[in-house]
Amino acid sequence: MGQTTRTPVADLDVDVDELRQRTRQEAESQREALKSLVGIASVSRDVSPPPQEIGDCCDAVVQMFRDAGVSSAHRDTITYQGRETFPLVFAHEPCQLPGANAPTVLIYSHYDVQPAAKQDGWDTEPFKPTEKPDGDDTRLYGRGAADDKSGIVVHLGVWKALQERLPVNLKFVFEGEEEIGRGILEGYLADPATEDDRFTADLVIVADTGNLAVGVPTVTSTLRGIAIFDVTVDTLGQSVHSGMYGGPAPDAFTVLVRALATLHDDRGDVAVPGLAHDDDFPWEPVDEQRFRTDAGVRDGVPLVGSGTLAQRLFGRPAINVVGLDGPKPWASSTNVLTPHAKARISVRLAPSQDPEQARQALQKHLDAQRPWGVTPKVEFAGAGAGYKANTDGRYYRMAMRSIASAYEQDEAKQTGQGGSIPLVDSFHKLNPDADIVLWGCEEPKARIHGTNESVSYRELSAMTLAEAILLATAGGLIPPTGGSR
Repeated sequence: MGQTTRTPVADLDVDVDELRQRTRQEAESQREALKSLVGIASVSRDVSPPPQEIGDCCDAVVQMFRDAGVSSAHRDTITYQGRETFPLVFAHEPCQLPGANAPTVLIYSHYDVQPAAKQDGWDTEPFKPTEKPDGDDTRLYGRGAADDKSGIVVHLGVWKALQERLPVNLKFVFEGEEEIGRGILEGYLADPATEDDRFTADLVIVADTGNLAVGVPTVTSTLRGIAIFDVTVDTLGQSVHSGMYGGPAPDAFTVLVRALATLHDDRGDVAVPGLAHDDDFPWEPVDEQRFRTDAGVRDGVPLVGSGTLAQRLFGRPAINVVGLDGPKPWASSTNVLTPHAKARISVRLAPSQDPEQARQALQKHLDAQRPWGVTPKVEFAGAGAGYKANTDGRYYRMAMRSIASAYEQDEAKQTGQGGSIPLVDSFHKLNPDADIVLWGCEEPKARIHGTNESVSYRELSAMTLAEAILLATAGGLIPPTGGSR
């Protein structure tokens, strides 16, 4: 890998206007490629062997890139500590220009998606891609349209725009288990003993975040980490009549609720001692009304917690119940006490928080809770570190200029992401001197992980152009100043 800026070759130079035209020419085929991927229900489930649709989608991605001229595209798995990953897509295409100092760029996305069903509240079938007009734009609806199959077709479009004049050594890594966080790939890359050239680079581009809003060029500068806990309460040997035994006999669900209530204070701030806060990063301010609209917060319902919205979203911990066993559903409720209750707790961590220290802090806090003398059982289910970008990095600065140029703006914004991508920290551990650029098509209207997920076609085209400009700039086809717009 080299860090030297390539001297532009006169008869091979391209400018932004030419790249803009190339990406426009490929826009229709890019959209059709995305539709074909959205039509595959590649929902991750932690089972062995992986679901059939996972393999089908992996093969479809391999074939898609092979058809586009990426002859090195292939399917493979990694085994680490006795566990095997779901299939990954790998490729490595060398620089096509003369000279020995081309940088190496790794581009990453994932092809697995969150579960979705029409009865969850979707307006369309989630795995039947559906186009709908949105003013002067069009949005494609379907599970994975944004998260993260859009990232895969962005990379595809970039390859098509640059392939015969590829100015960098380009590595492709697309995985199929990001949404379930099995941790195999993260552990493999973070292991100091790992030496695997498929994952080494001068620049890593992760197309799995998004802009502050449609048309607002944004690079993600921080990610929160994550820790997951299961809290279980057992109080009775079986369900019993609430009239005959209610009062002195403890209801397991009520005990669980009282334990979980200690995780926040009366303002809604996390009340677990020892969890870090990162309040001083220069994120763009978050507009409260836009946030309320994007989140669907009902009129009259206040936001919770203290500090700025950016601090609460990007730099501080957040704790939520994401799964629950215990009482019967409301429609089938009966007058009985609940003998067993269990909650899965998702904890988002400040970008700088060490996951092991967070685990210890949370374990200590929950172990100390004994509502009515009952001790809940606490089990740690997994964790992943957050990330802080080196905003002074050479390629990071190039990315800021590239995305601004693609959107024909004078400058780009920087924002955090409240979500987590644990693999980014693993990439950083393996490539400590590399810049990592986080961006993509997952702006708020995309509603990733929710019902009616969609992607903007304008964002898809603009982000393809931004990434093409970045690679062209990194490889010397465009002067570092950005060239014409």
